[in-house]
Amino acid sequence: MQVENQDVVLRPGQRIRPPGSNQIAAHLLKELYDLDASSVTELNAYDDRNYRVICDESHTNPHITTISKYGYVLKIINSLDSQKSHVIEAQTEMLIFLNQRDINCPLPVKTVRGQYYTLVNLNVDGCTGSYAVRLLVYRPGELLHRVPITGELLRNVGSFTAKLDKVLMSFSHPAYNDYETLWMLKSVPKLRQFTYAVKNTVERELAHQVILGFEEDVLQVTPQLEQGMIHGDLNEQNLVISSSGSEIAAVIDFGDSHRTCLIFELAITLCYMILQSNDIDMGKHVVEGYQDVRKLTDLEKRILKVTVCARICQSLVMGAYSHLNDPQNEYLLVTQKSGWTLLKKLWPLSQDNVLRNWGILD
Repeated sequence: MQVENQDVVLRPGQRIRPPGSNQIAAHLLKELYDLDASSVTELNAYDDRNYRVICDESHTNPHITTISKYGYVLKIINSLDSQKSHVIEAQTEMLIFLNQRDINCPLPVKTVRGQYYTLVNLNVDGCTGSYAVRLLVYRPGELLHRVPITGELLRNVGSFTAKLDKVLMSFSHPAYNDYETLWMLKSVPKLRQFTYAVKNTVERELAHQVILGFEEDVLQVTPQLEQGMIHGDLNEQNLVISSSGSEIAAVIDFGDSHRTCLIFELAITLCYMILQSNDIDMGKHVVEGYQDVRKLTDLEKRILKVTVCARICQSLVMGAYSHLNDPQNEYLLVTQKSGWTLLKKLWPLSQDNVLRNWGILD
């Protein structure tokens, strides 16, 4: 049996994004799934490569009954996460579990050989590596970042966040027991290794203040917080909205799912929703929707502001670092545009002020 280092975490200077092209995606699709692509479109991705593929009807894959008319996402996973086969298997089981419980999310597809993922060696321009490849049924709809932000939409995002984690309470997999990545909130102290990528000295100092505040105010009390499985990245690119513009049609990208404090899921969602609306006070709608399904404890309320700031900081620092290593990937700068402005506004606010604006001060 292969022994894996389950807590492999990104090191400064390490390049993990796979090489990719539409031609590579079409070739892998045919070789592994016996599907012919009529169109291939690369999608936004952080460390992975994602391609939306529309496929011809004809195929000989015994594990596919009907071809999805909306197509599929062919995912080439980064070299770091590709080493963690147990985690990929756990994510596959989670997606199947959620689909069976009326949570609309990508559904894994088997290869011709009946596998949910395959390790392949890619050699492009002298860059060689081993990457896990998987195929998922594409879920149609408009990504949240393309729809107008309303209080009703944000309230639905909040209630969906709590509902998703409620369903996940009955899911477990041993791969998640000691799984660790840099994108988990408990990894915030490790950000200090990457803050050199933030060129503005005032912003770099602010990042260090937030990291220290999170260590002192949040990490000290995590044993007292309710734990469970979370999606881990409910952002504006991972929530698919229905044609009405206010309902959650699907949730995608479970690459950051893990077991941790449940309040971290709300903090992550809040971070991206206030960034998207460019208004800290709009967070009240998310919190209201969340509390319709799951009530916050006093301790969870007390650490919420600092935890939201920590996630904004995490996104900003890692975005700056990743862009330094992959300057062609403009997607990495999505949070940078408004993120520092928002963090500079939110961090100095008193906790009471923020909680009052979010409607959760007793």
